[in-house]
Amino acid sequence: MRQTFHFTARIIIVSVLFLVLFSYAMFQGGFVSWFLFYSFLPFLIYMTALTFYRLDKWEVVRHLSKRVATAGETVQVEVKINRRFPFPIYYCVVEEYFPESLMSEDYHLEKYRYMDKGILNEERRHVKKISFPWFKRHMSYQYELQGVPRGEHHLSALRVKTGDFFGFIKKEYVYNLDHQFLVFPYQRPVRLTEKAYSFEQGASPSFKLNEKNTTIVSGVREYVPGDRFSWIDWKNTAKSNQMMTKEFEQEKSVDILLVLNAVHCEKASPLSFEGAVEFSASLLKEMHKNSSQLAFMTLGDGKRYFPFQQDYKHKEKINHHLAKIKAIRRTSFAKQLERERSQFPSGIVVLIVSHQLNPLVLESLTRIAQKSKRVVFFYVKPQKQLDFQDRKLIKKLSNNRIVVNVITEEELTQREFEVNT
Repeated sequence: MRQTFHFTARIIIVSVLFLVLFSYAMFQGGFVSWFLFYSFLPFLIYMTALTFYRLDKWEVVRHLSKRVATAGETVQVEVKINRRFPFPIYYCVVEEYFPESLMSEDYHLEKYRYMDKGILNEERRHVKKISFPWFKRHMSYQYELQGVPRGEHHLSALRVKTGDFFGFIKKEYVYNLDHQFLVFPYQRPVRLTEKAYSFEQGASPSFKLNEKNTTIVSGVREYVPGDRFSWIDWKNTAKSNQMMTKEFEQEKSVDILLVLNAVHCEKASPLSFEGAVEFSASLLKEMHKNSSQLAFMTLGDGKRYFPFQQDYKHKEKINHHLAKIKAIRRTSFAKQLERERSQFPSGIVVLIVSHQLNPLVLESLTRIAQKSKRVVFFYVKPQKQLDFQDRKLIKKLSNNRIVVNVITEEELTQREFEVNT
């Protein structure tokens, strides 16, 4: 309906211009009036042809330099337009439609310097490219998406506009080009410092999270990315004609569960949740390299649980989940944590990353600590927003033998995390 209206309006404009000039020449007469009519006649013919010219027959293709990126990277985009017939086009404007997920920029560590402001680095992206193709059948436009934020982004539409020399006739068409790309959270090294407790023999760590004894060979299996070079069994590799690695019997292992709070909190800064996701991704990468048994769980819009597996595809599933996860308020984190507490096995190590802390969360953590080998709580919050209530709750957690790490903008702007476990 709208296209029919615009087409009819363009026909009326051309007809009115023609009638006005022709009537002026007929009634006025003389060389000047007819010269004006004949001089403007080619433009009228061009406007008439442009009115019937169809933009929807163009072949428009969008190319992305990468479909998988890390937060803060730059993605190059190229738009190519191919036309079958070289109809003269005075100008061509290509305009990109960006989703809300791309209306912010990620500057790696720099974005946390103003973490207490409570807003992300908003960036109203707007790309509009213009060219003057005339008879060209092939056109190309390039632009960059700088500082892409974490998430799954969809580029769904592209608008092409053109018109005549005087602006009487304007045409546009929206091409539905669905392209998506995934942006993983930015990861960095994590240095784990084992907290010591006092025993009769002196002060020493009660256990080590990254302890993995691999002295006893129990078998061989096919090589997967991430295996150490020293684990390769060259004898079986030569026999089977494919890479084989040794499997070890783990004499000592610590069962670890990492829980991420993905419940929206109105009082918390959006960057606090982003920091929690980045820290969780970095901690998972570090623990997967050094720990023997590690499971991962997120509590937010329902529960997502990832049991311990060392294969590459399993790690990719976790990374995809962390890339797409959003803080959604359905059920409070304390209630979800209390509901899952009964399913936690006894004697495990529980690591909890959260951007909120309240008395209900304190009670749940205390109950978890009673049946667990150790509970480590990572609290992500801006330094200026840590009030008396927070410090009081942190002190109570420490008195209940729960290791507390407060992660503020000071830690989030460092190139390496250093935490106590």
